[in-house]
Parts: sequence; C-alpha cells; structure tokens
Amino acid sequence: MDDDDWLETPAQGSTSDPLVEQEYQRLASRYSDAGYREGITDGKLSTLQAGFDASFAASVPPSRRLGALRGRTAALLHLVLSRGTRPSSGQPQLQSTSSPSDDTLVEDTRALIRDLGRVRRTDALPKDVEREQHEEEHGERGDAGRGDGYALDETPERMMEGLQEAMGRMGGQVANGHGGKEEPLREDRLLDELEGRLNALEARLRV
Repeated sequence: MDDDDWLETPAQGSTSDPLVEQEYQRLASRYSDAGYREGITDGKLSTLQAGFDASFAASVPPSRRLGALRGRTAALLHLVLSRGTRPSSGQPQLQSTSSPSDDTLVEDTRALIRDLGRVRRTDALPKDVEREQHEEEHGERGDAGRGDGYALDETPERMMEGLQEAMGRMGGQVANGHGGKEEPLREDRLLDELEGRLNALEARLRV
C-alpha cells in the first residue's frame, strides 16, 4: 500500500508546490519581456548605427569638398584684392608677374563665389533614393498633387533653400548659374565643374 496520502499538502518548495509553479511562470514571463525589450533596443541601435554610418559616408565628403572650395575661393579673392592695394609703410610689397587684368579676375572670382553660395545641400549630396521610392509607393510625393510628401523639420536653412529653389524655378535658373533648359549639374559633376573654374582662376593668378 502506498504510504503517501493524496490528501496531504505538498511539501513547500517541491515541484508539486503551486507556489513554485507560479514563481516559475512569473520569472519566465519577466525574463521573456526583458529579453524582448533588449532585442528591440539592440535592433534599433544596430539599425540606427548602420544608417548613420551610411549617411555620414555619403554626406560628409561632398560637404567638406564644398566648404573647401568656398574657402579657397574666398582666399583667392582676398589675394587678388590685396595685390592691387598699395601697402602701407613697413608692410612688404606682394610680388606678382601677372598681366594687368586684375579687374576681370576679381569679377570672375566673385562670380564663382556667388555660384558656390547658390549650391544647396540637396545639390551636393546624393539623392535619398530609398525615401523617394517609399514616397512613390505610398503616394506621398508632394508633386503632381499626390500628397504632401515627406516633411522635414523647418529650420531657417531649409526655409532659405526652399525660397532659393522657388526663385530658381521662376527665373529658369539652375544652381550652377548657367540657366537654360539643360539638366542641372549635381553632386560630383557640379563640384567638379566649380573646382575646375577655381583651378583656372588660380592658374590665371600665377601667370
């Protein structure tokens, strides 16, 4: 005959104790929830980091290049202007063997500065093809009355860029200053064209 009494209360802490089963379920649920949250957090961080790295690699080099072109052009203008200025007593005279065409060089340099100033962030940086495809698939594009499109936070810089773009469309101008109906230069082609003009101006200064 079995010595165990089926009416006897299970020993505390044994596998048959209901409190043990409840505690196990509670711990399992808590760790499952914690693991789920940690997985979501890790997934977000890894995705955000990958997106940041890709955007950084795509946007920083052309932005630095554009900034360098603006700095070189400003320095060139200062050098050209100072070459035609008579130095005060005690200051050394800048030596130059260039022909007397400083006025034309100054005008061309200032024109390049204006064109560099017209270059917007969207002209120098690669297009966000993935975002544009998403907007097209979901009918969110702002053109042709297909919705308001993807809206970025309003900043003074973006407001100024929007105003410049609207004025450029009204005047039939493009960012590179040539106007007309030709496809406007973008990204590396635009920066190459501007850098070529700057190199030509620097060569004229050395002549």
